[in-house]
Amino acid sequence: MEFLSLMTWGVEDGVPFIPEPAQPEPELVIADEEPEQPTPAHGEEMIKEEESEQKPPTPAFGVPVEVKIKEEKEEEDIDEAMLDMSEKLLRITIDEPLDWTVENPFREPTPPPPPESVPLIEYLCNLKNCSLKELHVLFHNLEERREIINHLRHNVELRTVHLKPCCKNFIVHCNDLTVRSASVVHAMGGYLSITVRGYYYIKHKVKLEHPYLPCIIEFGGGRHRSYYPLEVISVTDNKMKKLNIMKIENCTAVFKLLPRKLRFSHEDFIQLARFGINTEYNPKRFHSLIMRLRLKENRTTAALIFESSKVVLTGVPTPELARKLAWKVTKRILSSNKAARNDNSSIRPRNLRVTNIVGVYCHPQRLAIEQLYTQLRNNNNNFRQVFYDPTIFPALRFKLKEASCLCYISGRVILTGIKTQEQMKDIFENFLLPLFEKYTR
Repeated sequence: MEFLSLMTWGVEDGVPFIPEPAQPEPELVIADEEPEQPTPAHGEEMIKEEESEQKPPTPAFGVPVEVKIKEEKEEEDIDEAMLDMSEKLLRITIDEPLDWTVENPFREPTPPPPPESVPLIEYLCNLKNCSLKELHVLFHNLEERREIINHLRHNVELRTVHLKPCCKNFIVHCNDLTVRSASVVHAMGGYLSITVRGYYYIKHKVKLEHPYLPCIIEFGGGRHRSYYPLEVISVTDNKMKKLNIMKIENCTAVFKLLPRKLRFSHEDFIQLARFGINTEYNPKRFHSLIMRLRLKENRTTAALIFESSKVVLTGVPTPELARKLAWKVTKRILSSNKAARNDNSSIRPRNLRVTNIVGVYCHPQRLAIEQLYTQLRNNNNNFRQVFYDPTIFPALRFKLKEASCLCYISGRVILTGIKTQEQMKDIFENFLLPLFEKYTR
């Protein structure tokens, strides 16, 4: 019997059927998973380990790991160097301790704090080492009374404390003390028969707790007297009275904005007044533009800007601040030109100079102006244009070299017309101070 073999493409007679070997199916490889590598033999493992020791592996991104290894080595070297430096610094600080009392050269020294004020009654109790009731008795002793008046006149500074805000308080000069108490002494020259106690209660809403104590008397012009209760006065140690120094109150500086004889056009000047910061322009009142600058301690400086590009700075606190304020005015003018779309790059401060310095000095004692006037009239060598008439002006006026001086009976002296600080120091120390020491009350 014959059998037939079935083939895929047909049927053949007499040919035995031989099946084809089965091929393995392809495996699906996921991108995140790495394909399993065949395990090498023992000999192949040794060879691959030697090659890996010779060449570092390369990551998938193609960046060699040699860079990372070098960076790690550099970081280790830096850490070791820092450790060595820290050990050196520690050794230096241990061997040579720092002197914390030395000022830092890279930082400006901090100014000393302002002296604290003390109530006058508390200050007098500490001065005489007594209680408040004993202080009331001491005022009836003429010797103790005279010592207190001299101490308050020469060694301390008296200032009021009852006015608000605090900037309205002022300095008081103690010329004498009243014999009677604040509840008996008449205020305002006896007008309406109101006492000092009632005046402060009505005018300043201050109710005196110790109305049986006397008042401080400050002499004014003519027969005028001002009375201040002890409760409304504070005391500050006046170190400046022990030093004969004339302070600079303010100064005046002048500079130009444009080179040579160039001027502002009328349109540019009007736009500067329109777009300027803190500016005021009223040609009917004054033909210059006024620009105000705010400084510390509520002080202001006014810059008078003219069409001729000349600028006058008034109220400058010190000559050292003149250049800084001049540049501040220039920057404001440049910003206003930028807002007005005017291109003028040639604006900058030129030929800056200080034209006037005002100095102020307060003598610890009152001045004998009448005797000083007669002495200055007889000495015409150094002093010129001496004038004194209390019915017109209460101060003695005279000229010394290029400066003019005003002397008040209270001891206040004002010196103007100076251009340098050296000139002010020379005039004050060589001429004015010896003169004031001779003619005091």
